Amino acid sequence: MIARNIAWVLGLVSGVGILFAEEKPRNPALVEVTSENVPGVVLEVRYGTERNITGKKIYSDGRAWLRQETIAKLARVSRELREKGYRLVLWDAWRPRYAQQALWAAKPDGRFLTPPTKVSRHTRGSSVDVSLADKDGKILEMPSDHDDFSKKADEDFSDVSKEVAKRARILRRAMFAAGFSGVPDEWWHYDLRDWADYQALE
Repeated sequence: MIARNIAWVLGLVSGVGILFAEEKPRNPALVEVTSENVPGVVLEVRYGTERNITGKKIYSDGRAWLRQETIAKLARVSRELREKGYRLVLWDAWRPRYAQQALWAAKPDGRFLTPPTKVSRHTRGSSVDVSLADKDGKILEMPSDHDDFSKKADEDFSDVSKEVAKRARILRRAMFAAGFSGVPDEWWHYDLRDWADYQALE
């Protein structure tokens, strides 16, 4: 469970009541992602803003949490990208169950989202949504925006410019080399290869 030392705040996301609080998860398996443990990371946690498919803020803030194993691999990715003149952008990390419910309410499509009746990979703390920024932290153009479920979101990259496709492949190679696997329909989503061995973290 998530520690809640202040009054609950009720957020309405697509008609679904969402409860969240201004405190870190109590689960000891979750570690906050920072520029210290993932050097140079740019935190742009979309569900901590209104810039997501629900159009509403789901998380209470822009902090991100992951298992230590996931953070260690992201740090490797970050170092490799830095050598190429890029910085890693983190769009999403561990996702509480209530957030998964809110996303499903906004887009109840099993091709792109895990239904609330099942355990999301993000809820395990073993999955991330990532992108790229330049060395100064400026967000770079990539094949699509986050949670854009058009054909541009797939791993084909034939329908985007050569420069954008090149960046996406650089990110993909770095993630794969560090021990992540991807999914064919979302260029931004990556999981630890052994994600199925991890339990959901509440």
